[in-house]
Amino acid sequence: MKDLRRISIVFLFVIVSSLQPVSSRAEESNYDESIIINLDSKISESTINKVQEKYSNIETNYIKELDLLVINNIKPSQFSAIKDIAKEKLDANEIIEDKEISLPDKSKHIPAKVAPSSQFTEGNDTLYDSWLWNIKQVTNDYRSYHINKGSHNTKVGIIDSGIDFNHPDLKKNIVDTGESFVPVEDNTQDFYGHGTSVAGIIAANGDVKGVGPNLGLVPYKVFDKNGKSKRSWVISAIVKATEDDMDVINLSLSTFLSKKDKDDRETIKLFEKAFKFARKHNTLIVAAAGNHGYDISNSKKLAEQLGKPKDNILHLPGGDNDVITVSATTAQNTKASYSNYGKNISIAAPGGDLDTNKIDLYSLVWTTSPVNIPQTPLSKSLGFQKGYEPTLGTSVAAPIVTATAALLKTEYYEKYGEEMPNRKVEENLYQNTDHVENLDKNEVGSGIVNAYESLLNIER
Repeated sequence: MKDLRRISIVFLFVIVSSLQPVSSRAEESNYDESIIINLDSKISESTINKVQEKYSNIETNYIKELDLLVINNIKPSQFSAIKDIAKEKLDANEIIEDKEISLPDKSKHIPAKVAPSSQFTEGNDTLYDSWLWNIKQVTNDYRSYHINKGSHNTKVGIIDSGIDFNHPDLKKNIVDTGESFVPVEDNTQDFYGHGTSVAGIIAANGDVKGVGPNLGLVPYKVFDKNGKSKRSWVISAIVKATEDDMDVINLSLSTFLSKKDKDDRETIKLFEKAFKFARKHNTLIVAAAGNHGYDISNSKKLAEQLGKPKDNILHLPGGDNDVITVSATTAQNTKASYSNYGKNISIAAPGGDLDTNKIDLYSLVWTTSPVNIPQTPLSKSLGFQKGYEPTLGTSVAAPIVTATAALLKTEYYEKYGEEMPNRKVEENLYQNTDHVENLDKNEVGSGIVNAYESLLNIER
């Protein structure tokens, strides 16, 4: 197991709309400009401080492991001058314009409430448990709990919108406050909700249960209260989580990058360097495949699907060779209608779905939500307490695989007294999946993850 030194967006937060994180120009954000400086050599702290002193409004983040300097909050009037300083005094190899990753406004898609019925208003144990089909499926009706529930010695880094530190089902498993990479939000409390939902799938332990209800959680905040992020924040968080010895990192987020755009090409290289840095240090990265219903394995075909036939577009982080890419399946063990697919899908996990022609609420995924965010009418009408909401998407499929990988690392260490190599974790995950007839490998990779079988068949 790794020692703790310091202490994850792609899902359908709502019922009828697939989450489609998109990249946009930095100036379209609520934040000022950001740049990523790819350095030819390492620089001193005093050099960075001189730039900071001249422009007191900016924020800098030096990622020495990748020879990068990120400068945030650059006002438009300062942009040209700071780029000149980067070229002249910071030994800049490349100056990359940072771009945004954003989530849709979830409030636009909150479903209408339904009339409560007796089946929805029973005692808490029956009420909550009856909705956890996804957790029961991968744990074999909680039988995996008898083998291993996880340990606080196994740390899962959730790179997302933070976690709700006050949630009764999560607070005992948050082992450190982590770090925020959002310039205007210094703490890692979740004010958006996405990260808390991901955390619940991994390690909720209360009215709802996660796949590993005793695993340690650490938030790395890259999405603000409006669901906005920058690519550099995600790259920075991957490096920091690796430095902090996270055993597994969950990335339930998504962005498209054009191979024909200079800034995007350089950003692709930076993502790949961050992924390789994590792999080198035996930190396993699990990423959501995305909710666009696209084939993400062919960049030309993906560009056509996005309506840009002359472009060449890559989807990250899901799809990269150095991460485990997770697609989503339904309660009926079919590919979820929204889930991305392709030859680079590693494995699948339950993410739920909804047929708008025949609404079955039991096809949704229910998980934790921040108690500081208003409860939706649907949750309230079904008899849930505040802090539990419906969702679906590859963002709630990925953390199932994340939790399973973390459980394997826990069990391996407890059995053999040594850290489980990422290679063995991946082999175990892929060899112990559920195989469903009529599900193509391009849809589900090696199959649907099975935490119980994986733990049962762990080997040195």
